[in-house]
Amino acid sequence: MYRQNIIVRTKLVPSRPPQHTMPRPRINQRLLEAQNHRLTIVQAGTGYGKSTALAALAASKEKESLHFVWYRLEAEDSDAQSFLLHLLHGFGIAFPNLSDAPLAALEAWGQQPSWTAVIDSLINELASELTNSTFLVLDDVHLINDSSEPIRILDRLIGLAPDNLHIILASRYPLALPSLVTWRVKGQLLEINQKELAFTPAEIDTLFRDTYGHALSFEQASMVINRIEGWPIALHLIWQQLQRDGGASLAQALSQLSGSASDLFQFLAQEVLAQQPPDIQAFLGETAVLREMTTPLCNQLRRRQDSQQMLRYLLEKGLFVVNLGNGYVRYHHLFRELLYSQLSPDQTARLHQDAATIYQQQGDEEEAIYHLMAAKAFDKAAVSLATMGRRMVRLGRLDTLASWIANLPPEILAHYPSLLTYLGDIARLHSRFEEALGWYQQAEQRSRSQGDRRSIGQALRGQARVYLDTVNATKGEELLQEALRLADGQEDRDSQARLLELLAENMLNQGRTRDAENYQNQARKLRAQGPDQAELPVRLLLRTGRLAEARVMLETQAKLEEQSPVLRPRAHRETLLLLSLVLAYQGEAEPALQTAVAGTKRGQELNSLFITAVGHFRQGHAWLLYKNEHGYEQARRSFQQGIALSERLEVPRLKIEAFWGLCQAHGFVGDHKTALNYAQEGIALARMHGDEWVEMNIRLAMGATYTLLGHMQDANEWLAQAAVGYHDCSDMLGETAVRLWRCLLWHKTEDNTRLKRDMDELLPLINQNQYEFLFQRQTLLGPPDHRALVPLLLFARDHCQHTTIADGILMQLGLSQLELHPGFQLRIQTLGPFRIWQGSEELPSRAWRRKKARQLLQLLLTFRGTLLHRDQIAEMLWPELDPDGAVRDFKIAFSAMCSVLEPNRKRNAPSAFVVRDGSRYGLREEADLWLDATEFEQLIEQGDQHYQKDEARAAMVYETAVSLYEGDYLQAYPYETWSHEERERLRARFLQAADRLAQWLARQQNWETVIDLCQTILQQDDCWENAYRLLIQAYIQLGNRVQALRTYQRCETALKAGLGVTPAPATLQLYQTIR
Repeated sequence: MYRQNIIVRTKLVPSRPPQHTMPRPRINQRLLEAQNHRLTIVQAGTGYGKSTALAALAASKEKESLHFVWYRLEAEDSDAQSFLLHLLHGFGIAFPNLSDAPLAALEAWGQQPSWTAVIDSLINELASELTNSTFLVLDDVHLINDSSEPIRILDRLIGLAPDNLHIILASRYPLALPSLVTWRVKGQLLEINQKELAFTPAEIDTLFRDTYGHALSFEQASMVINRIEGWPIALHLIWQQLQRDGGASLAQALSQLSGSASDLFQFLAQEVLAQQPPDIQAFLGETAVLREMTTPLCNQLRRRQDSQQMLRYLLEKGLFVVNLGNGYVRYHHLFRELLYSQLSPDQTARLHQDAATIYQQQGDEEEAIYHLMAAKAFDKAAVSLATMGRRMVRLGRLDTLASWIANLPPEILAHYPSLLTYLGDIARLHSRFEEALGWYQQAEQRSRSQGDRRSIGQALRGQARVYLDTVNATKGEELLQEALRLADGQEDRDSQARLLELLAENMLNQGRTRDAENYQNQARKLRAQGPDQAELPVRLLLRTGRLAEARVMLETQAKLEEQSPVLRPRAHRETLLLLSLVLAYQGEAEPALQTAVAGTKRGQELNSLFITAVGHFRQGHAWLLYKNEHGYEQARRSFQQGIALSERLEVPRLKIEAFWGLCQAHGFVGDHKTALNYAQEGIALARMHGDEWVEMNIRLAMGATYTLLGHMQDANEWLAQAAVGYHDCSDMLGETAVRLWRCLLWHKTEDNTRLKRDMDELLPLINQNQYEFLFQRQTLLGPPDHRALVPLLLFARDHCQHTTIADGILMQLGLSQLELHPGFQLRIQTLGPFRIWQGSEELPSRAWRRKKARQLLQLLLTFRGTLLHRDQIAEMLWPELDPDGAVRDFKIAFSAMCSVLEPNRKRNAPSAFVVRDGSRYGLREEADLWLDATEFEQLIEQGDQHYQKDEARAAMVYETAVSLYEGDYLQAYPYETWSHEERERLRARFLQAADRLAQWLARQQNWETVIDLCQTILQQDDCWENAYRLLIQAYIQLGNRVQALRTYQRCETALKAGLGVTPAPATLQLYQTIR
């Protein structure tokens, strides 16, 4: 009989969680998954909270349904008898009725051939005793990992244990269980690693706020996360520091984690470092200077060849190393600081110098710079920075380059003018233009004193770039010409070519497109490129109206930049911002806005106020395309945001683009006085900075404003000035847009002679330059409603030379059969509220002065595709009147309806929407009329066609159709008998499509959307039983049993009340699963 006093009972009870332990539902839930596995291994290094997590699980409310057997191992438990004795007593504490047979077998140890009889007896007893799920938790199992017998005992117990015994092993290091691979392959093993135990940012925030009572700001949380990398024990030490000395600041608490005197470093030194073999300790010290490690790098630095074994040991033992993949590892930040603190100053300098030499040999200049700086080898670092700085600027590594240069002593910096130029580049690319000029001028003075022509040219080019970015063309040209003279005769042809390209851009900013193209051609020849290989700058294509070419180039470049982002700011040359403007010109509203928002975000990420300001302007242009009150309001807000940033930058030139947009944003809603003020401000600035092209855009916007207001003389004057300017700038799109607005002007004044002349000039320009988009959608340079241009096409088809072009555009619009058009599309909503839009303007309810006029339109919509006899109409709308009275009221209602639909229609002129054939009336089939009910049915038919072959595609179409169904057909008029049949027909189509969509969403397990859609179905038909079934399934999947039961009860009640039936067997079967 074993004596009870040799049992250490504290090893057999769970530890009590520390007072300030935060509940971690994520970890608790993960540990509970052990119920589905034979074995769970929790492996993590020192201080990662393995024991705390297990203790919290044992103390949680889930313990009521679980049994726990607890055993915390110590070094002496590597003895097999001690191990078995404590294991048996642990089960005895949890199960007092457990037989003593296993303990008797242990007492007969000397008479048995091995421990097998003991463990087998235990397994047999457990098989009969255990009725509920039981966790056997063994903590600190790594202490017996090197002992063969206890590990084999454990292996047998795990392999033969009853199904309801789930074993959890906590260890610092990987375990050498013989059957581990077998359990892993069979899916019987759950592994929880160090990464999972580390605190997430959200958990750190909750811990400090709720448990420590010390809420963190976003910046403080980021500081903690970056410093401790989720290491739980470090979090506790930070909190302890915050409690001491009247409350230290967080920065102080973090700083006190480091240093040889800190609690954490003492803990690491005692628990980790001192426990390692001497060769491992030496390796840790020698490699402490490295931010990342590979086997070859460590071999070179240490001048030994055993680094692979050393790194493998560190990884296997979990000694605060992070596996980065592809053969790279690094130390945990705090652990590296401990190792670093153990080095002497001489060791530190030598190791950094050696590491820098190795990285230079490998071509990794940036890592070499880091080590040279750390070794205080500043002269060598400056030489490397002078060589690699240009590349870093190109790659956008601005902050890194700036921090390195800032670490150089002033006397070193003075000897390297190119570094001053790089500082100028950094300031310019961050839109700090005055600071940039100061650095470039210092660089120029130093270069001239050293007689370095190349460096002088670089400094001059930098100053010129400032003036290019701020579009100060005159100063930019002078500096570029001098830089070009200095570059003459030098071998760096690429730099000369770049200067020529900058001169081309400077010409473009002045509207001198021919000079710009000439400089561009010189640059191309200098680079020995053929004309087919080189492309004109995108901005030149944009400003000369070659939008199709510009768009292809920009979209190609944008895709390339998605894969390989350009990390340096490029002012107004940003790909996304140029693409957004092209899309706005072409009338692509949503892509233009999305691209502008992405470009703005890029400016914010690059910390470039200049790019951010331009981004807001491009968002403004995109909002203008919506041509409605909300769009104009958003546009004005965007332009004002950009102006505010321009004023912070002190770059007035930037505001010209905003004034152009504000001119349209105010002018197109009738506020021509405010529009004129912005136009005058914009023109004055444009002339001051020599940008004729933007000036013409402003003049066009003002001419368009006067055209819309009917101020014909003012409109003609502004448009005439714009036409001359666009011609001088060689902007074909601008010239075309002016002709378009002039044609609208002549149409409004019924000047058919001038209209015919200008349409004969306009249509070939549209055709040759692929400008059909001006007629197809709202564009940046077009009218608020592009349908206002349809009458021009009808006129051209009937009276002008280029009838084929006009007819082709009408065909693209789906209007080739038209004979009449009011200058807007009529859009009508009948599903849900009854609403009408004339173009982008909604028709107010008060426009219908006669109720019967609106009812007459609704009747014609209901019988669309059919001509109704006047007597039929009278009988349906005026059943209470005699025939003569009904006809009289019909004529009044018909006239009122036509006046509301087409307020500008001339008296006795035929209607563009309603046709009369003798005594029969109906809607014109060819009319430019969009009806939601028709669109709804067409979409459902498309979905039905795809349903059997491609459910996903069908679901997308059904989703669009369902979104159109905002309510029953003419729902505000439920008692009109003539609309009842159509209402029921459309509702049935909705229910079938919505049901199919809901079933597909359920198969995708999109349960939240299933719930929303099924609730919508039941609003239309509360006896649609399949919607109830899908709702019940959704609530079950979301774990909401109560709501699932309520849904069944609701179904049962509705079916009984509405149809007098009980739920179908399928519904009852589903109900049985949740009772």
